[in-house]
Amino acid sequence: RGDAQVPSRKSSGAESSVLEKLQSSREVGPGVPLDATVNPEKYYVGPSDILSVNVWMSPAVEYRLEVTPEGTVIVPTVGEIRVADMLLSEAKDKILAAVRQRYLADNSSVTLLKPRAVIVSVRGEVLHEGEYTLYATERADQAIRKANTAADPDETRKVGEVIRKMSLRRIIIRNRNGSQTHVDLVKYLATKEDELNPFLREGDIVIVPGKDLTKNVFGIYGEVNLPGRYEFVAGDRLSDAVSMGQGLNRQARGDSVEFSRLSVDGRSMDIRTVNLSALVPGSGDDLPLMPGDRIVVRGATELRADYRVHVEGEVLFPGTYPITRDRTTVTEAVRQAGGLTEFAALGSAELNRRSVLPQDVELDRLMSLRGGVSQEDSLDYIHETDLRLRKEIVNVDFVRLFTQGDSLQDVYLQDEDVIRVPSVKRTIYVFGQIVSPGHIPYIQGETPEYYIRKTGGFTDRARQSDIRIIKSKTKQWLAADDAEIEEGDYLWVPKEPDRPFSYYITTASQAAGILSVIIGMAAVIISVSK
Repeated sequence: RGDAQVPSRKSSGAESSVLEKLQSSREVGPGVPLDATVNPEKYYVGPSDILSVNVWMSPAVEYRLEVTPEGTVIVPTVGEIRVADMLLSEAKDKILAAVRQRYLADNSSVTLLKPRAVIVSVRGEVLHEGEYTLYATERADQAIRKANTAADPDETRKVGEVIRKMSLRRIIIRNRNGSQTHVDLVKYLATKEDELNPFLREGDIVIVPGKDLTKNVFGIYGEVNLPGRYEFVAGDRLSDAVSMGQGLNRQARGDSVEFSRLSVDGRSMDIRTVNLSALVPGSGDDLPLMPGDRIVVRGATELRADYRVHVEGEVLFPGTYPITRDRTTVTEAVRQAGGLTEFAALGSAELNRRSVLPQDVELDRLMSLRGGVSQEDSLDYIHETDLRLRKEIVNVDFVRLFTQGDSLQDVYLQDEDVIRVPSVKRTIYVFGQIVSPGHIPYIQGETPEYYIRKTGGFTDRARQSDIRIIKSKTKQWLAADDAEIEEGDYLWVPKEPDRPFSYYITTASQAAGILSVIIGMAAVIISVSK
């Protein structure tokens, strides 16, 4: 059974990391899963644990022993020793003391070779309450993960909802001896303290309560590594909030943290400034938290960033170059790229910029619909905006800038701007309804008819009255009589449309109808004038 992929609403802060772990379960393989080395001061010995007892003498003596169901180990030539419910460190001391009474060697050791399997119960706000088998080196969160494993696709959709409802900080483990342990998975992720997510023992009952993230919460925001809203637990302090936020980041100003608390009636707010840099956990400055408290960690002003532009095309060294924000101009960036080559087509060069994001465009589109614009205008707006996302041009006349030194064209660059300098083409491309489409050498001042003659003239289907000049830089379609042909432009000769015979009959009948109306009106006017 593989990991269950569960769709879930994004949680804030460290809780999201915990939730990710709780939304998948793994089967125990042939090896024993461990998240860290076993601490003998934390691990309790029980039936089926396998221990190794070694006496380092000549020859060496080694015993591989399994703790019996009664909780004892039987060491050959030494005897039966009770170790159940002892910490591993205590059990090791007790076994070594007995071994040393039998063997004169001073050098001996006891090691845990393989932890036992245990049966625990999981109750409360989980997908499947019940009993589960885990290793004694697994923790409470792993038992909860097993209880939230979906058995089929229908259940997979429920897991996210169940996990969002469960408390991650008020989990209880009830041991069969009557003791009770508090589990805090969010704080455990921050501190890795074993007490907050202990090893499991046979007979443990893991109780997972629900939570209310609308009231029983506090928030830590700003320059911490995992800002967000966290479930409140009695006893939380300011240092705990910082710890659950995974500490301050590099830009944090720890000396001026804002701590705010609402009054009981929610109508006033007490704000104070705290110096986290001098905070000693547990001290008087380590403020106890209450539900609704908010901590804002301000950041130092940081204006340094990887501001850069891309220079492409006919420069000596195309590539990416660093700039200073609102200080570097177009000519400075081209100079960094080694300057223009002799093949640079300045008339077609352009500066592209991306100043809008897709989500902003969608919001603008939706807001524009409130203005009562026509459907045609709305479609045009969407088209133009979509084009803007892909290519937003900053109007710079590169010819005037680089040949005439017009400083007004030397605009300041922004991060991720792209300067494109295409190669000179020295041709006009003629295509459409002409005999031999292709590139024709550009001659300044020549008319469209000249280039069409060079390609063999029109075909029989050419619509000669609608020749269009397509500008190489802007891709605008202009009437041949309204624009001058420039180097790199395109000439397009459209085709006469194919129309059925019925089209001409309809057109003729419409014309006849209009003519009859005109004749009728003329007759009326003549009769009235008499």
